[in-house]
Amino acid sequence: MSAGAGPLRICFIGWADHVHLERWAGWFARAGHKVDVLSVSGFGSYPRGVGQHLLNPNGRGEWFARLRLRWLLARLRPQVVHVHWAHFATGVAAVWKGPFVVTAWGSDIYRRDKFSDSEWRALGVALRRADSVTCDSDDLAAQLRVEFGLPAERVSVVQWGVDTQTFFPAAASQDFLDELGLDGKRVVFSARNFTPLYNQETVVRAFAKLLESRSDVVLLMKRYGGDPAYHDAIRALISDLGITSSVRICDSVPYERMPEFYRAASVTVSVPFSDATPMALLEAMACGSIPVVSDLPSLREWIRDGENGRIVPVDDVDALADAMDDALSNEALRLRASASNLGFVTSTASQDAHMNRMTDMLRGVVG
Repeated sequence: MSAGAGPLRICFIGWADHVHLERWAGWFARAGHKVDVLSVSGFGSYPRGVGQHLLNPNGRGEWFARLRLRWLLARLRPQVVHVHWAHFATGVAAVWKGPFVVTAWGSDIYRRDKFSDSEWRALGVALRRADSVTCDSDDLAAQLRVEFGLPAERVSVVQWGVDTQTFFPAAASQDFLDELGLDGKRVVFSARNFTPLYNQETVVRAFAKLLESRSDVVLLMKRYGGDPAYHDAIRALISDLGITSSVRICDSVPYERMPEFYRAASVTVSVPFSDATPMALLEAMACGSIPVVSDLPSLREWIRDGENGRIVPVDDVDALADAMDDALSNEALRLRASASNLGFVTSTASQDAHMNRMTDMLRGVVG
């Protein structure tokens, strides 16, 4: 089978209603490739012509999902299957013998404690069967090679990519500030979702300490899906700390509005317990918001503490409060970060550059 130079026929498999897969598969569709998305969740938002197919309609069980996967792949006849989130590759490897690529997201590899021994062994078999495995940090690539014995040439770092025509420094619109009651406030934006992994309780406690010395700050948070019980627990914590009037939680933010959030924020906080390269970090950097992040290997690939952002221990409330205060007050830090971060993201994490790399990789796999 020759890949040629024409459009590829690609089946993406993953959470079709997740913005990461929407952006990735959407880019390939807009570039003229024939794209189908096989979803383990709901339907997403894609360009015209993208086929969306549920793998487990009506919750019929894993056996039906695997049978339907086999049937769909036989009917759609893709040149290559691209799996997003590594553990989904286990089912694909069982029914598909053609070319396939796996993109690890981080939680599927870093969080070994969340999977049984049999699930982990099956993942290793699937990854070794894949023609190529991609991820978004050098640290995660090293983990994949060591943990599963993958040859170095089969593991590549490919960023999700930032569209710097959309994410760039600018003033937040007055309408946006008025809508959320942010005018005249210094905004701390917690850009991650409401799940325990993202450690929002530390963010909230640190912000409460920050409020003790600064009355001009607002904590801005956003919710898209997530864990309802955890969301309720964080809301209860905000109420218990007496900071409800200084917190804004937005539900279901459309992706095209995200630049406004970063532009309104003097500081963007992301302090998860584990992570690869979060899009929230790169988008904040592109928009000129100072990042404050967990001390994790993958995040140290992007942030130099005190130079273009701040790095704090994962679960240290006092350190996070101090770092947020420093990012708000330290004009030298702000100047250094604004002078370097957009250029750094543009040169190393451009969406078009990395998706063009991915196109070449898929052609190589098919060819």
